[in-house]
Amino acid sequence: MIYTQLVRAESRDAFIVIAIILLCTYAVSRAAFPKVFSGIVAPNKLFGFRVREDLGSNLRPFSSEHLYFTALSSLSLSFVVLFIANGLWRENGLPEIFIVNHFGVAILQWLGLFVVLNVLVYVKFLLILSFGLLFDLRSIIARHFVDMVNATLVFFLFVLLFLVIISFSSVVFPKNLIQLTLAVSIIFFYYRGFLIYMRMLNDRPHSKLFIFSYICATELTPLTIGLVLIINSHI
Repeated sequence: MIYTQLVRAESRDAFIVIAIILLCTYAVSRAAFPKVFSGIVAPNKLFGFRVREDLGSNLRPFSSEHLYFTALSSLSLSFVVLFIANGLWRENGLPEIFIVNHFGVAILQWLGLFVVLNVLVYVKFLLILSFGLLFDLRSIIARHFVDMVNATLVFFLFVLLFLVIISFSSVVFPKNLIQLTLAVSIIFFYYRGFLIYMRMLNDRPHSKLFIFSYICATELTPLTIGLVLIINSHI
């Protein structure tokens, strides 16, 4: 019993340290890239259904600034995934590689998962590129990818702040709040597809069905397949 409580305390401390590192990284990013940061980390990136011509939206996908903020987005998502996994499935079949027990190992787990997630982001870019060419929507490929990353960065910054509050308020992660975080995160990924659909609809002279087919191919179908595979593997 005492050992279990110590492990939970170490796990909590590890998450707090990682969260502080992330928040400091956001603070440094704001100081180092003030214009780009304010252009990307803004409410309209998450809630604006119209295309905006601003610095954050007009970055090239492989510019140094966007590569950096894409990595920051993946770092935040990596933290959230580890937090949720340990909060919900730590004692119920969670693979050892995801179980956070000690700070030093936790940093490696966080960075390792970050690398995997960041690679998947660029696999997603290849998917967007392929279907963009297939649907003859070459002009929106870069914008779609940038909007996707920007919305993800803003959303998971909010989630990160919420999980930091949970970490400081309790040694044992409240399961109901973590379940809520998981549910909201899944909803967000579907909402992100809707957000990009609405922006394309307001910017492109194509039918709703044509754009919806493109969004299904690039956003909704891969997401649904991924969720089914994760659920089945856990079962």
